[in-house]
Amino acid sequence: MTTQLDRTGVLNTIRQAQSQLNPALKRIAGHVLKHPDIVKTQSIKDLAEVCEVSESTITRFVRAIDVPSYQQLKIGIAEALSTHGQGAPAPHDAFVYDDISASDTNAQIVKKILFRNISALEDTAQRLDLKLLDKVATAIDRSDTLAFFAMGSSTLAAENAVMRFMRVGKRCLFYKDQGVQQISATTLAKSSIAFAISNSGRTIPVVEALRAARARGAVTVAITSYPDSPLAQTASITLLTNTTEAAVGNAPYHEAMLSKMAQLLVTDVMYSRFAVKHVGKSIAALKDTNAVTEGSRYK
Repeated sequence: MTTQLDRTGVLNTIRQAQSQLNPALKRIAGHVLKHPDIVKTQSIKDLAEVCEVSESTITRFVRAIDVPSYQQLKIGIAEALSTHGQGAPAPHDAFVYDDISASDTNAQIVKKILFRNISALEDTAQRLDLKLLDKVATAIDRSDTLAFFAMGSSTLAAENAVMRFMRVGKRCLFYKDQGVQQISATTLAKSSIAFAISNSGRTIPVVEALRAARARGAVTVAITSYPDSPLAQTASITLLTNTTEAAVGNAPYHEAMLSKMAQLLVTDVMYSRFAVKHVGKSIAALKDTNAVTEGSRYK
């Protein structure tokens, strides 16, 4: 039987489950992700002492992430570290892009970024609820305006979605200025659909904009990694991306950048799901927009 562990490795499984665990189990998850090189050889008693929990709580943690036993957890950690070279960094290392440190060679940088991006895309594809995708496609079909709210690197996914949906004839709104985003949210109506994109789901201006859109009766969709986040709780529909914030090892300067790849995947899937439902209209609209954009290219 293929499990989440088989597909993504135990460390990625823990990352994805972390936000849904209770405080004690979440503390264990955080320690394992921060010190996998230590935990892979640690006894269950020692791990329990470090995490200030009982041994039975460690056992509950192992079961919560669907691993057969504590021994299998240690084996899984060792395999993940060996396969992907994700051991804890040297004390002088600081991550500047997920697991990239100053000591990495060009070849290691390419390998790490490639692996993490592929993992993020695969994990997001696995988390996507196909029924909710159909629900979003139906809402898009019924709407006259698609509004997008995002900050930072999440604006890349918003801009991608605007370009995609405008190409097939949908009216879209997106403003990078946060004040204008807030104002635009108040102009929406029941015939609108609002998309808020935030990996953490805790970006205040984005959450507030979605809340304002919901107050106006718009269908609200959150694209985030965390189902218990303020953004997800505000939205009527939540599409989950891969959890990317927890890097392996101690990374005080860690800046999660992989979320943008997962968000781009979700917006592309939303667009494609809508477009295939209206193939004739979509192709006609693409031809119209192609006629406009052709003049912008050298022949």
